[in-house]
Amino acid sequence: MITKCFSLFAAGAFTAMTAAGALAQGAGESGNKAPPAVYLSAAQNDGPKEADELTLGMWVKAGNVTTYTIGNSWNDWILWLVYDKLREPSPYAGKAEDWLATSITQVSEDARVWEIELREGVKWHDGSEFTAEDVAFTFEYYREGPANRWTHHASSVPRMVGIEVIDTYKVRLTSEKPMPNFDRITATDLPIIQKAQWEGVEDPRSFTDMGIGTGPYRLVDYEADRYYKFEANENYWRGKPTVKKLNIVMIKDPQTMFTALKTGEIDGAARPMPPELVQQWKTESALEMVSAPTLWGVWLDINVGRKPFDDRELRRAVTLAINPEPMLERVVLGQGKSGSHGWPHVDSFWTKPDLAAGYDPELAVSLLDEGGYEDRDGDGVRETPDGKPLVFDLKIASNQPTFLRAAEIVTEQLKEVGIGVKVTSIDPGSMGQMWSTRQFDLRIADITPHGIADQDMLVILYRGDIKNEMLLDEDKKAIVDRWLDAETREDRLKISYELQEYQTRYPNRVMLWYPETVFAYRWQAYDNYVPSTGYGIFHKYSFLPEEVRGETVSPLLSE
Repeated sequence: MITKCFSLFAAGAFTAMTAAGALAQGAGESGNKAPPAVYLSAAQNDGPKEADELTLGMWVKAGNVTTYTIGNSWNDWILWLVYDKLREPSPYAGKAEDWLATSITQVSEDARVWEIELREGVKWHDGSEFTAEDVAFTFEYYREGPANRWTHHASSVPRMVGIEVIDTYKVRLTSEKPMPNFDRITATDLPIIQKAQWEGVEDPRSFTDMGIGTGPYRLVDYEADRYYKFEANENYWRGKPTVKKLNIVMIKDPQTMFTALKTGEIDGAARPMPPELVQQWKTESALEMVSAPTLWGVWLDINVGRKPFDDRELRRAVTLAINPEPMLERVVLGQGKSGSHGWPHVDSFWTKPDLAAGYDPELAVSLLDEGGYEDRDGDGVRETPDGKPLVFDLKIASNQPTFLRAAEIVTEQLKEVGIGVKVTSIDPGSMGQMWSTRQFDLRIADITPHGIADQDMLVILYRGDIKNEMLLDEDKKAIVDRWLDAETREDRLKISYELQEYQTRYPNRVMLWYPETVFAYRWQAYDNYVPSTGYGIFHKYSFLPEEVRGETVSPLLSE
């Protein structure tokens, strides 16, 4: 089937099939929806819609504002101030509109070949023209160069085997395997970089120059992991930004962050509020609070690269022994949804509607017994079949007090089935590095929608760029292989459901809860924030004129 993205007016027989098939409303979607964004403050105020300067607090370790150095996906919103994508806002929203692209067309029946027509008149921050050469180079650089958070879109899932510049504003891409969701995932997630700036850069991780983008803001000064200063790109093709200068400062401790917000040292806190503050601050007259869907989650990460976690029945026993409900009530005060719904995120339109992990400690005990994990010395802790105590180190970040409370509950629940846990609190920087070093048994970590609301990432996390995380599992591999060969959105989704069920049954990550993410800002400084599913309210669309935001944002309702 040939698909013209969000366009039903092309002539010909294929167009009729397109209108009735792949682009019908909801095609390739589960029907799940993120909850609406709502004001939570006692009084909704009406503050300024423009500002000369704002200072916002960030909290996750970051380097230079480039795709190789910005840090992990918690900092995506900062990168998007500088860079644009082919379509926006994201793979998480269930809707998107053309951005740097004016159309994206599937031109082969097997969904391997797509053509992209690009917007004319777009300028890079240095004044040069944006062209097809930049888009082609972006895919080539990500395919051949070092891995980063986005390179899998060219190097792995999907793997591009043909990258052609057709003319100044047209590119043709050919992939090794079908990519029926190219317009909904790759095109809405991949930042386009400038060929002229990057083609001579051999080690992008050591790049320290200011990144040149096409986005609404230019980075003008920074000290990595301390502060970032941006100025509005007044000639931004989409419209002049509503805030002239943005200062983003690093504040890693949550108490320090929200104290700074309350005292007026910062104008907005780009991290979710601690649950206990939400009720306390409802009557704070200087602050506005918004509950906005981010599709974030908190999980117990199991290192399958360490024995005995290569035993899938042991991992199944772990998930059956954990009841997320007490964590939802005692740790986040009921502000969110239980992790009992499994992985991916319960509100993602990619997720199987009736997915559930299950809580059954009696079955967990039976599985452990059958696997030869027995308490041979009567100390209450089982041993592995080769006699080693079934005791694991559980690591948490020292700046996450809610994770400590969750770790205590996990420890209690696993003890009930004979599994020992030792909790270790470490500094946030070391915790962040564990994604790549894998130096842990168990860890509690929060995860962005990139990891739990993106269909492609279910596969990437199994067979993608982090090779040392992969575990040979023939049953799972068979599902993944069928998914990779699927040529339509609908077939991909059906097979993804199978993968979700398998992953939930034999997890390498056990979901604990999905938080309700509440953000706060000083409304008298700026009062024009809007929600975008997956990003909350702190993102570049909040700093664009209302009339040009389009499908990138969602309504903001009264409670």
